[in-house]
Amino acid sequence: MLKSASTASTTPVWRTTQARVATWFGFVLMCIGMFMAILDIQVVAASLPTIQHALAISPDAMSWIQTAYLIAEVIAIPLTGWLTRALTLRWLFAIAVFVFTLTSVGCAFSTNFVSLITFRILQGFSGGTLIPAVFTGIFLLFPARSHPVAGTMAGVVAVLAPTVGPVVGGWITHHYSWPWVFLVNVIPGLVAAVAIPFLLPRGRSRLNQLRNLDVVSLALMALALARKVIADAISYGWAPRRSILSLSSSSRAATGSGAREI
Repeated sequence: MLKSASTASTTPVWRTTQARVATWFGFVLMCIGMFMAILDIQVVAASLPTIQHALAISPDAMSWIQTAYLIAEVIAIPLTGWLTRALTLRWLFAIAVFVFTLTSVGCAFSTNFVSLITFRILQGFSGGTLIPAVFTGIFLLFPARSHPVAGTMAGVVAVLAPTVGPVVGGWITHHYSWPWVFLVNVIPGLVAAVAIPFLLPRGRSRLNQLRNLDVVSLALMALALARKVIADAISYGWAPRRSILSLSSSSRAATGSGAREI
């Protein structure tokens, strides 16, 4: 829950009447982080044939390079609000963009399928928090009169990334090599991770929220969301048909998660 209006004056990150110039610069860096997270899906898709040849990955396994990222991303998205309350928006974003950058380096230097998938899962989870955090920041960092401007900035970035992604990914792979589709995240990611804690308003963290995590419900939710992504991947031909075997157990997981929440 967000803080009440009576405590707003002590925690400007939750309720603000005027955004500083530094906050706008921080928000621009947040949009760049979101751009990287969305762009990464498209640029990697354009490089998949090259990655398959370089790491000697079987055709059946190739789809998991994208599917693993997307599953981790959709699991992270509903957790972003809880993590924001626990860590504050500025520290959540700084940590997430740093992890995203670090795992991008891990993906670039992967030497086999297992290591690449491991880093892609971590990259997807951290990237999944960047996207909703930006749209949360529109309402937490700016007064109502600034919402249209901030919302337009975030919307343009969210639409632009998947539009230019295939072209950028193909160009990088053709002129350089496939690791560079990951390494392009390093400089902007490090700049954002270092600068954002100094630019965004301070808020009071609630680390005790971390102790309230329902691990069982989280695991059930993760299975249910994974089921949804795998089902979509199968319907579009992105994942092997035998992945359908996991769907029945995941459906039961969704039912169990809903029962626990109720």
